[in-house]
Amino acid sequence: MMIIGKVMAQRANTYLENKVTLRRLSAPLLYAYDACTFFRRMRGLHGVPPLGPTDALIIRPCMAIHTFGLKERIDVVFMNRYGVILKLKTVEPQRMSLCWKASVVVEVAHGTASRIGLGVGQTFVPSQGRWR
Repeated sequence: MMIIGKVMAQRANTYLENKVTLRRLSAPLLYAYDACTFFRRMRGLHGVPPLGPTDALIIRPCMAIHTFGLKERIDVVFMNRYGVILKLKTVEPQRMSLCWKASVVVEVAHGTASRIGLGVGQTFVPSQGRWR
């Protein structure tokens, strides 16, 4: 049992340490947890601490999200594989949202998208330089 607990804690720490900086026009805007594996995508926001004003969760590949089990609404940014924002939406708890052309989704705390001035057509660039 101790070994399983240590392995689970080690995986959780790796998940939280795997952060990506999202930039727009070379300025860092958000520091995101990267959910790029099946299990991380499946856990979604349930696997990260509550999102602060500069925190986000990147889910890739992804074109649909749900907020089942969440207590607060979130802002969702749907992007194509080049980081161009296709759709911005505030999603209430217990709802689903999708964008057929999206391949990357960024979830942020409610109000963050308008606070940092996100808009359709803008481009996000990750710290690694590419989305895939």
